[in-house]
Amino acid sequence: MIAGDAAAQIAAIEHSCRTKARIVASDERESGVRALLNFGHTFGHALEAELGFSDALLHGEAVALGMVLASDLSVRLGRCPIADRDRLVAHLAAMGLVTRLADLPGAPFDADRLIAHMAHDKKVRDGALTFILLDGIGAASIVPAVPISQLHAVLRSAA
Repeated sequence: MIAGDAAAQIAAIEHSCRTKARIVASDERESGVRALLNFGHTFGHALEAELGFSDALLHGEAVALGMVLASDLSVRLGRCPIADRDRLVAHLAAMGLVTRLADLPGAPFDADRLIAHMAHDKKVRDGALTFILLDGIGAASIVPAVPISQLHAVLRSAA
């Protein structure tokens, strides 16, 4: 599939679509397992907004980089082993995706501006930012009220 086998890519896409449809149907209000599909989206949406929702950063690219940042946050909060974060980053890089904020047009980014974009995300609950964070490869959790200081630390180290 990774080498470009069209049949394998089609099979993977079909499998992914069926899996997502099953998850969405089982959790229409996004209150449980469906929320886990948002891994990477809070950071990704902030980056898209900062770049003006332009072709400079496509949605999938933004989410991939958001996954890197969410995994950085997961490690920083002691939720995920660094080896799992490194495995994710290596895979995304092997797929040709940007894995460093510094490699985006417009970098460096102001952490406060990105956090302000995140404050408008649909996953804000009672004024607190909620993130989907890694507990390890294949395991994630909904984590409410992530401290802003931790977001600043992740964004500073990613710059």
